[in-house]
Amino acid sequence: MKNTIRLIIFAFALLAYSPLSAQYANPSGDLKPVSDDDIWAKTLEGNHYNEMWNYQFYLNDGITVHAAFSVANFGSFKAPVSGLQMSIQNLDGQLYQVSREYPIDQLIQDREKNIFKLHPNRTISFQGNLPEEHRVNIEFTKHDVYYKVELEFSNIQRGFKWGDGTFHIEGQDVGIITHIPYAEVQGTVAVNDVEKNVRGTAYMDHTYHDRAATDIMDSGYRFVHHEDSKNWDLLYFLLPKDASNNSTVGFRLKNTDGSISVNGIEKISRMNSSETFGVDVARVMDMNMEDDTEIRLSRTDDFEKFSILSELGWLAKKAAKSFLGGEVISLRGEAILMEQANRPKRGYYNFYVVD
Repeated sequence: MKNTIRLIIFAFALLAYSPLSAQYANPSGDLKPVSDDDIWAKTLEGNHYNEMWNYQFYLNDGITVHAAFSVANFGSFKAPVSGLQMSIQNLDGQLYQVSREYPIDQLIQDREKNIFKLHPNRTISFQGNLPEEHRVNIEFTKHDVYYKVELEFSNIQRGFKWGDGTFHIEGQDVGIITHIPYAEVQGTVAVNDVEKNVRGTAYMDHTYHDRAATDIMDSGYRFVHHEDSKNWDLLYFLLPKDASNNSTVGFRLKNTDGSISVNGIEKISRMNSSETFGVDVARVMDMNMEDDTEIRLSRTDDFEKFSILSELGWLAKKAAKSFLGGEVISLRGEAILMEQANRPKRGYYNFYVVD
């Protein structure tokens, strides 16, 4: 009888310390190629959901474009919507930021033609069966400013997800899929009468969960380094709200001379912050990896701050922050990734913090 009790206690102890019961856990298993179905919205049911397809374009002459397609339902705060948040940097030495929103019932997901379009009568879409082909088409006028981004993808590297793509944060599941780790693009970017033919590289990931980011996140961190189709380095990790010991979920996805690997990011072991655009955000971070190595990410140049609430008036913004539990502020710029015995890698950061 005593042996039986000891075995039961031992079994419960194992469960208590198993990864499945941990507050924060990365997926288990190997990297898997993204399937054709993975690109479509996964969260359109329920009272709350938040899903985003985050495109980042690094183009000639220092031009950068960020275009985040989204679907969201914030419960009683407002009706469910699809949307676009876009910024264009350095087209003519200026920064342009714009958002669009449409009722969710106008969203088109045409699986036969591989088209994701926010509204049937608007040119805001991505389409094509990855990794064979892909394009982004955005064209509209808002507040008398004309915007156009038409980019065709080539040399698209296959996307991946780690295990089932599900990360665990205190009982909440967060999905992360890297659909386009690296691709080459060419096309046209225009604002008003300034139009340029552009070439460069592109990255796109897909994040989804059934809670508002303000409920479960303190901050999130992306870094993209593109050298060529066989050499790129990507970080995407999340710091949960009230995380003990700065524990994180997320990963490093790396291609070195055609050899692709994934490594979990377990925690931020050291963080020095500084203010940019009036926001206190990480300037230097040291991260502990699952394979017991360490890496360092350092912000070197700051391009922009972006919040979808910035378009609201003061009273409306205050009400929205109160209801949502905060404001998600995105920051973008350049950064350097460093690790022992390897040369530094320059790339682009995209952080967000919950204020």
